[in-house]
Amino acid sequence: MYSRVNSANPASRNGDIVSVQYIRAMAALIVLVTHSFQWPLPEINFFLLKSGRFGVDIFFVVSGFIITLIAGSGPFDPRKFLARRARRIVPAYWVATLLVVVLALAMPAQFRSTVPTIEGFIKSLLFIPSDEPKAPLLLLGWTLNYEAFFYVVFACTFFLKSEWRTVTQVLTLSALVVIGQLLPEQGYLTRFYASPSLIGFMMGLLLAQSYRHGLIDRIRGPWMGMLVVAVVALAIAYYILPWNSTDSAPLHVHLILSLLSTLFVAGFLAVEKNGYLPSLPAAKFLGDASYSIYLFHLFPLGAFWAVARRLFDVTPLYLYLPLAMACSVGALIFGIVCYWLIERPFLVRRPRPAPVPASA
Repeated sequence: MYSRVNSANPASRNGDIVSVQYIRAMAALIVLVTHSFQWPLPEINFFLLKSGRFGVDIFFVVSGFIITLIAGSGPFDPRKFLARRARRIVPAYWVATLLVVVLALAMPAQFRSTVPTIEGFIKSLLFIPSDEPKAPLLLLGWTLNYEAFFYVVFACTFFLKSEWRTVTQVLTLSALVVIGQLLPEQGYLTRFYASPSLIGFMMGLLLAQSYRHGLIDRIRGPWMGMLVVAVVALAIAYYILPWNSTDSAPLHVHLILSLLSTLFVAGFLAVEKNGYLPSLPAAKFLGDASYSIYLFHLFPLGAFWAVARRLFDVTPLYLYLPLAMACSVGALIFGIVCYWLIERPFLVRRPRPAPVPASA
């Protein structure tokens, strides 16, 4: 979902923030390509791991940005807000989760780390993270758990004006991150809900206020050049700094990642506000379909590499590269099909029937 703005950019239609759709498309493709290239490797490639987390963090920043804008400047109805958010993310996520369960029960050898249980299934559907039993069952579901948590935190500030909502939410999420850094011993839920991954949402909230108050409009000329230099410098620092765990990264790496993602998004917003964003219907469509591409791409990807490994050795570079690229294309097509068949029907509002006039 995207908000309305006053923009003279030819890429914008009816005032939509089209650059956000382009960004969502790029984030989904980054994650998809990362998984396509990582899947057949015997060990974790940290360059690919960092690239995938960059794509995820872009989604977190965009979420904080968009949710702030669509909530408006004043108080809002929290029930309607949560209902709209649920309608947006739940149907496709539940279908993907159910598909994981069916496949894991039918082909357990292909899902060695995913053993469905009734409790794990219910927790997955309700966005409750759990270590034992495993939840979410969908590998990418952990990001949806953060999204759902952010929506609840946001809804709790329904009675405040936009600026005070942002202040309250940033302080709340910052306090959680600080708690996570200070507590010597933490349970699974504490580690999850006090994770530095929340920083991306905070950055998105602050970016939205910058957008609302016209600060993004000022990014032009030398300021745009400085922003590009900052993005490049942060990207280099992000990829150079060590990250030796697949489960977590140091706080300073998270800060650099979230700042990088925020400036990356801000740059696209500034390009659009200044009227230089090109009209790319294909990119906008991929942005529309980005959620389904993100949710469903692992299914064809896993099947592709399982078959490829049975047919031949996929490790030689001359086979690995073209196979990974072909896998990326196939996973992208599958995600688009899922968007049309699963996600989009829940997003298209059907016109209400006209009232029948009373007979004379």
